[in-house]
This record gives sequence, C-alpha cells and structure tokens, in this order.
Amino acid sequence: MRKLFILLLLPFNALATNLAVLNSSTNTLIEGQLCCEKVSIASISKLMTIYTVLSANQDLDEKLIVPETKIHGRLSKGMEVSRLDLIKLALVSSDNVAATTLAENYIGGEHGFVESMNSNAKKLNMNNTGFVEPTGLSVMNYSTTGDVITLTNALVQYKIFKDAGQTKELSILVRKNKKMMILHSHPTSTYFGDEKVIALKTGFTNAAGFCITMLVNINNQYYNIVVLGARTPNERTKLIKQTLARLQ
Repeated sequence: MRKLFILLLLPFNALATNLAVLNSSTNTLIEGQLCCEKVSIASISKLMTIYTVLSANQDLDEKLIVPETKIHGRLSKGMEVSRLDLIKLALVSSDNVAATTLAENYIGGEHGFVESMNSNAKKLNMNNTGFVEPTGLSVMNYSTTGDVITLTNALVQYKIFKDAGQTKELSILVRKNKKMMILHSHPTSTYFGDEKVIALKTGFTNAAGFCITMLVNINNQYYNIVVLGARTPNERTKLIKQTLARLQ
C-alpha cells in the first residue's frame, strides 16, 4: 500500500513509449513531441552526471577510490580508477558504481553533486527535469524527450562523449591492493561504434522502460533520436531501426 502511495506522488505519468526525432541541423521536429509528459529516464540520468563532472573541469587523470556501496557492478570497494575511465564506464557500459564514485568525489559529496545536477538542468533550460541521485536507478529521476535532446546536444561539445559513442569494446586499467588489472566491459548497445553515430546513451529500469538517446549523422544532416519508455528492448530497437531507415 505504501509503495502505491509513493507512486501516486511521482511527478510524471505511467510508463508509455515516447519517440522524438529532431533534425538538429535545421531545428525541425520530424516526429513526436519535445514537451511531452515527464517520465522516469533510468540511466539516461548519467548524461547529467557526466555533464556535471565535465563542466566542473575536474581533473580527468586523478585516481579515485571506489567507495563502499550496495550497488553491484564491475568495480568493487577500494579500486583505484581514473576519473576519465569512470566516465567511460558510465557512458559506454552504464556502470552504476562508476557514476556513484564520480558523485562521491565532488565538492559536497553526492549531496552536493545532485544539487549541481539540478542546477545544471536549470542552466540548460531543462525545465521538466529533476534528479535525486546520479545513476538513474531511482524512479524519481525524470525528464522529457525535449530535455533529453537538450542534454545530449550540450554534451556533444565534449570529445569524451563523442569518443564513447564510437567505442566497440572498453578496457580500463584499475589498481587494487597494489596490483594492476585490466577490466573488460561491453557497450550497452550494438549501435556503439556505428559510423552514423555521433553519440548515444541507453537506459533501463522497470519504471522507465527501455530508453535511448542518439545523435546521428545521415546525409550530412544531424538528427536527435530519443525513445523513452519502450516496453521491451525489441520495441526500442524496432523504433530506432524504422527511424534510421526513414532518415536515409
């Protein structure tokens, strides 16, 4: 009963599939809506996590210590990983521990980090977006297709984000107990490394459904494609394939 009560208080509607396609070269909306209902966005939230780190000009080479956390991932407590590699893990493999470690190593810790996430959303005029944590695991992180496009385009100014979109396989160097090791991690989508892709990020939780944001270059035109709330991975894939085919 309490869970139902909390859900009724959420600032967005129930799970529904939202698709938006924008020709960002001409700022022309081709399909869908940019100001649709607020929905949970799962790991799309990590785009703001990365934007918050990069816009703060934090040292990307600094080695950070992975904190103790109940979140599961390839990283474990005590590992030393560079901030740059944590960013790569969060973007390409959507690693939740990487996102948490980035937030913990910010002025004010995770609390201060989340405040900056929301402050950055306001600066970008993402007026229908809010965050309560950096990973997207919380149902309370929400946005709209239009705000996700805004955030995606804001991040494209950083080469790290575009490089992540072209990553087919990720290997990072970590240190633990004075020993060096290499962690191998795979992208969350087969579209990583596609020659048309400029940047992308996926997300999934039961509350958010299957999500993706992509910036692609087709026939020298740049297109933003966002899917939020797909009910299955096949539905998300089908929507992307159909959209890319129409844009050819």
